[in-house]
Amino acid sequence: MGGGGGGAFTPRTDDQLDLVPAGADAAVAIGSGCIAAASVAPFLMCVDRAVTAAAAGQTSSVWRGIVDNVSEFVRQPHRALRQPALWMVAGVYAGTYAAANLSDVVGERAHASANSKAAGKFTATTGANMLGGIAKDAAFARMFGAPAAGAAAGLIVPFASYGLFATRDALTVGGAFFLPGALSNALVASGQSKDESTASAVAQLVSPPLMQVVCTPMHLLALNMVNAPVATLAQRVAALKVSTPPALVARSLRMLPAYGIGGILNTTLSARGRDAARRKFLPSAEDLKAVKERLGRRGGAAAAKLADAKGRKAIASIGVAARRGIVEKTKGSEFNPTDDTGDVPFTLRTGTGGGGGGGAGSSAGTTTPDPKVPRSLCSCSDLTRASRSSSARSLATCG
Repeated sequence: MGGGGGGAFTPRTDDQLDLVPAGADAAVAIGSGCIAAASVAPFLMCVDRAVTAAAAGQTSSVWRGIVDNVSEFVRQPHRALRQPALWMVAGVYAGTYAAANLSDVVGERAHASANSKAAGKFTATTGANMLGGIAKDAAFARMFGAPAAGAAAGLIVPFASYGLFATRDALTVGGAFFLPGALSNALVASGQSKDESTASAVAQLVSPPLMQVVCTPMHLLALNMVNAPVATLAQRVAALKVSTPPALVARSLRMLPAYGIGGILNTTLSARGRDAARRKFLPSAEDLKAVKERLGRRGGAAAAKLADAKGRKAIASIGVAARRGIVEKTKGSEFNPTDDTGDVPFTLRTGTGGGGGGGAGSSAGTTTPDPKVPRSLCSCSDLTRASRSSSARSLATCG
């Protein structure tokens, strides 16, 4: 997927799907989309509002309208951030990005084929973008497109305008989410770019603006039907000739943050969020290495044996705790190989500091919980059951 974050989507392995809850991936998908949308919404709203007002003759030009709208954010940010128009735009793109992300999550957990995933993604993103975009543009036409003060209350958006908005959105989503892949492959195949990541980034930035050559006239025609419901075909064509050039440039630039910058941000946030979820619920080689280094040979070996048992989630937390300096070696470790009592393979520091310092360890059999210690470290039944050893040889001693 181009704009919404599928280009860098890395499917989880079956092992990861078993241990990482679907709810965690869904939360990342929705959160990433909302943050990305909120980041680009101010500029998008400024352009949309200016184009709508210019098409209705409410401002001298599109550029004058954009400058006025941006100035409002600078001079009166508290007022600009509270206006409904801003959050209408944010809602449209939050829904679009989140739908794209969620379609990836559903597809991988349903083990769908590549064609099914692509079809599902197109349906989800187009549906979300269409529903939100049409509702937003109809509202903008009423709010900013009335040809005269006081006429907004009686302004009617005809069905033909809704149809043009829908067609425009279908083409826009196709250009933003699917054209980049084909263009990226073409750039690599032609030798214009030898780096696939660079070709993908260029294609994602260029594809959405290119689609505006077709989409912008549709958008302006839909607005013209709202602002001049009884105009003749010749009058509409004449109006489009005047309004299309500046609107085309403005809406092409608008696509850069909407599906370029916003899409890349959504991709990055989604990838990092998914990786954070994996690290939380599934131990990596780095986690197990940290356990071995901190707990010594005996603890590390026991931890490795738990890699396929129910204690894996707790081991992941142990790895995180070890990297934070919360876990330290005690009896039975490589620091004291002559001590074979094995009663406390490791303890948890009672001090609040991390790293090599910290407070003293607990006495054998007890420990004072550290506020930084993950909860799973204070619930060791899984570890004990998984290791199937006596309580004297369990991996953890909990207070």
